[in-house]
Amino acid sequence: MIPSFQIVISGIVQGVGFRPFVYNLAIKHDLKGYVSNNQFGVLIVAQEKEAAIIRFYNELKRRYPKNSTVQHIAISEILVAEKFDTFSIKPTAENIAVNSLLTPDFAICENCKKEILDSKNRRFYYPFISCTECGPRYAIATKFPFERENTTLQSFKMCKKCLEEYHSPKDIRFHSQTNSCPDCGVQISLTDNAGNIIFGSNKEIFKTVSQKLHEGKIIAVKNNSGYLLLCDATNPDAVQELRNRKKRQTKPFAVLFTDLPQIENYLHYDKTEKNMLLSVQAPIVILSIKEKLDLALQQITPNVNTVGAMLPNSGTLFLISKLFHKPLIATSGNFNGSSICSTTIEATKSLHTVADYFLHHNLEIQHSQDDSVIKFSNKHKQKIILRRSRGFAPNLDVPLSKSTDKKVLALGADLKNTLTFTQNQQVYTSEYIGDLSHYETYNRFENKVRSYANFFNFSPDIVLHDQHPNYENNKKISDFKIKNETLENFKIQHHEAHFSAILAEKKLWNKSKILGVIWDGTGYGSETEIFGGEFFEYLRQKPIKRIAHLGYFSWIAGDKMAKNPKIAALSISNCNNHFWKYFNSNEIKIYSNLIKNKTIKSSSMGRLIDAVAFVLGFHNPILFEGEAAMYLEKLAQEAYNKPHVKLKDYLRDENISNTIPTKKLLTQLIKASKSETNWETASLNFHYTLVKCIEKIALFSKSKEIAFSGGVFQNSVFVDLIIDHLKPKYKLHFHEMLSPNDENISFGQLNHYLHLKN
Repeated sequence: MIPSFQIVISGIVQGVGFRPFVYNLAIKHDLKGYVSNNQFGVLIVAQEKEAAIIRFYNELKRRYPKNSTVQHIAISEILVAEKFDTFSIKPTAENIAVNSLLTPDFAICENCKKEILDSKNRRFYYPFISCTECGPRYAIATKFPFERENTTLQSFKMCKKCLEEYHSPKDIRFHSQTNSCPDCGVQISLTDNAGNIIFGSNKEIFKTVSQKLHEGKIIAVKNNSGYLLLCDATNPDAVQELRNRKKRQTKPFAVLFTDLPQIENYLHYDKTEKNMLLSVQAPIVILSIKEKLDLALQQITPNVNTVGAMLPNSGTLFLISKLFHKPLIATSGNFNGSSICSTTIEATKSLHTVADYFLHHNLEIQHSQDDSVIKFSNKHKQKIILRRSRGFAPNLDVPLSKSTDKKVLALGADLKNTLTFTQNQQVYTSEYIGDLSHYETYNRFENKVRSYANFFNFSPDIVLHDQHPNYENNKKISDFKIKNETLENFKIQHHEAHFSAILAEKKLWNKSKILGVIWDGTGYGSETEIFGGEFFEYLRQKPIKRIAHLGYFSWIAGDKMAKNPKIAALSISNCNNHFWKYFNSNEIKIYSNLIKNKTIKSSSMGRLIDAVAFVLGFHNPILFEGEAAMYLEKLAQEAYNKPHVKLKDYLRDENISNTIPTKKLLTQLIKASKSETNWETASLNFHYTLVKCIEKIALFSKSKEIAFSGGVFQNSVFVDLIIDHLKPKYKLHFHEMLSPNDENISFGQLNHYLHLKN
């Protein structure tokens, strides 16, 4: 047996060029042995004098491929029967159980951008150009470890030239699992919406796409992770036509810009936002408007002073954007609220009435994903994830704080659904799936469950779900029980799951006392209570306790209440005659009776926000979730941006300990809307009043740390106000790796079970 050293590295270390990096570093240090992928990440076995190996190990700890994330690195001495004459990259063993982070998709790198536009390069206008630093990973993976045979690229056999690159240690595509070129790789095709093919070279096809966009046409483009719908963002008629066809009346569209200088012409950004735009995740970043110029802003982002900006994340989008030169609408290829299309058959069937032309390709997408969406609060630059998807999913760099030998699957919420599961001490939270009330989205949810079962060879021992008896995803429990009669399932209360998510993300489970402020639209409390404005207390190793809430009001008219803010205003005000003019006499009679009988009561902060928005001028039906809240945030931000603004607490004289007086707060808003100089100030003061309510309850509970979760905390001006007025006195915890909205419910369910039920 020969003395050797073993180095094990875990984290995001597969599909990032880690093995070729290690190979070249080992050659530099004259080591013998091999590097390989294994279930934990990367395994290195090295033979040489101990001093040389330690030098190699220390350099490896200091620097590694830029897209990798090293969670853990350890070295140990072992005995190996074989004496190595060289250092090599060894093939991964078959059928190993994954126990590492997965590799997300990476945006196209600068080197590939140069090559794709170089007429002398063999990848000229080849949109699937990639290297060890960029390209699809998770989107095309059928299994892990990340090897070509475990991706949908396995059916594309590398040509001689690609193989030479793959085997050359000095090439940027050395052991690049996604390596391909026009001769051996993915092919594109352009059709009209009747299926007629428009022939041409790659360059000719992209020029035709650009021409059609200039003509005001709508193009469905199959990107690396699903279809996008593109149109000219400077053409009001084209953008409005896309709205009409997609049945998306007011929800803002994202805008694809060619490069950073082009964004700078239209929008403000700072260093933090710039770095996020240029990151390998390349998400949509919400930015404030600087100059309208030629953007069709009224059609792009109605009634909002921000734009969701993105840069090209793939060769396909880079080529289209470069040729078109102007900003483009880039929105998910779906009907409003349904699931993003990922196959040619699905897209042509679903989008033929939306798109005029289709740019397809023949690479199968295994995990379709929407673009991630991020914003930062204006003043304090607090990171707020609005949607966690492409580039971030399915990893969470949050190790399990309490281990389990069980395989646990958490089904999440019905709205903004995600899945979370744990296997081999790793936690995986899926990309945003969507609203399960849509048939196509529910199918996507079921496909994701099946996909993960195959992907990880995963069959749950325990299934976690929401208490709500009518959630669509609860149907899966019976399916699992058919396969596993011993399956256990547990109900987790919605807002306790939110609280558990932030406790886990910020590693707070061992803290002595944490106040949880959990505010959103709705969550099942009981058969007669709908929660949404909750305060919880967590003491180490004790159950979560609900200690305060928004004052109850009658929940009436079912789903209509969440879509018509005037109904929320009428109910919360207990039929204040200020609102009567907005209803006919029959409606007043019916709603007054329902309010009086109080069959179901609610503490929903979301509905209070809707009611305040109505008082301050938002009189339209709500066409997408959070629309009224965005209107209110816009008003508040305009007042907040003004220097020396004087803030007013509408509940200053209230001694609040366990209930926020909802009716009184709305009544004060009605008075303010009549007496104060503008609605912007009234909106800002409403937000400030809520901050003061949080402070009063924190004082009453004697808490020194406060954690926030729920969709309300996507409001950036509210977050800035909280930091302004509470940070000097309290330690504050906001989500930064997860969205505060219902996307974090599945992660919270898992952690609630591990810490409070297991």
